[in-house]
Amino acid sequence: MGVLAILKDYVMVFQGSQTLVHKLHDRQLELFLAYLACFVKAEHITKLSPRALRELVLEDHMLLPSKDVYVGQEADMFRSQNPKHALLVPFLASIRKAYITTAVYLQKKLPLDSPTLIAFSALDPLLRGHSQATIQLKRLSAMLSHLLPEDKDLPRERIQFSVDLTLPKYKEGDGIVEWWGHVFDQPGKYPALSALAKCGLCIFHGPRVESSFSLMNEVIDQRSGNMNAETFNAIQTVKYTLRSRGQTAMKMFQRSGVKFGEEDRIMCRNINNAAVAYKQKRKAKATERQLQHRKYGCQETESAQQAKKRAAEIE
Repeated sequence: MGVLAILKDYVMVFQGSQTLVHKLHDRQLELFLAYLACFVKAEHITKLSPRALRELVLEDHMLLPSKDVYVGQEADMFRSQNPKHALLVPFLASIRKAYITTAVYLQKKLPLDSPTLIAFSALDPLLRGHSQATIQLKRLSAMLSHLLPEDKDLPRERIQFSVDLTLPKYKEGDGIVEWWGHVFDQPGKYPALSALAKCGLCIFHGPRVESSFSLMNEVIDQRSGNMNAETFNAIQTVKYTLRSRGQTAMKMFQRSGVKFGEEDRIMCRNINNAAVAYKQKRKAKATERQLQHRKYGCQETESAQQAKKRAAEIE
């Protein structure tokens, strides 16, 4: 269906090799509006602000008639050729329900009115010279103030940047990194603004996002598939700490004398605290499981180890 093509186009913003952080806000709005247009009357959605779209409550009078809801080319042909088919009414009812359910889900998940993404839109050279771009650059600089040089006059740079006729023209499809490179190549003219743009343009994207997910395979395998997020985060933290120091765990915690050498008291305290927290969590889970069994009148199944022990006793 065309809806999948819309979703694929939005996903490619993350998957592409070019930096498109400045397009995320506009693309997600396009995605949501294109999705709503499949089953909602256009007059109820086209003039809404991002916040209004996020808070939109779909009512019956806003929905398209069943004969106009988008169902794909082949299904639409069948609908027009068989208007009285017995399966048509329940099919269209299911389609409408699926559309509404997914729309509500997208409202919750998509940051349609995210101030951060809106501010990053100001990095788009196409918006240079517009008053909103200057306003959003100001907001972006406030968000990233801890990464910017303190002794530079960023307000003056923003004003000068908006009307600078020496910067090259930019058209849709050009590489944004290459264009901002012209700004970076003007030493002393835009030092703070260049730092601001570099913060936004270096955000994780493209194939490197995929590689970050593949790193999880080093930790989560068939034997540790039930690992919770806290444990995984702790393992990743230790792993990257060791990698940054160029050491192994054995080398980092090695003692000159195993029996009489000085021990790492902080590490021992952390181990004890982790053991206590783990036992408390297991005890809480066991208590919760027993309460559930009592509530529903179930008998707790024995573990493989308990079954093996019982079989050995019987034998």
